[in-house]
Amino acid sequence: MPVRKKKSVPQRLFQQRPPLTPMHEPLTRDEVHRLQRHMRKHGPRSLTPRQHDAIWDFLFDLPESQVWLSHMVEQTKAAQASLRPRAKTEA
Repeated sequence: MPVRKKKSVPQRLFQQRPPLTPMHEPLTRDEVHRLQRHMRKHGPRSLTPRQHDAIWDFLFDLPESQVWLSHMVEQTKAAQASLRPRAKTEA
């Protein structure tokens, strides 16, 4: 049986990431930006689940997030209402 040649497929090399300094609580906008910068550079698995949750909690509590969420809820309700069949009125 002929011997197969080994394919030369370049493999992605994982680089050791620098250690992330501990998260300061309560989170400030600067701290959130620092964690997001680290995550963008090293990937989503570079943060702990606790850090991810802290970022989401911080963003959720922002007033502009609450305004955006209320607009999205209104749009969703309007879209759902437009899909419902209308009740026939008898004249």
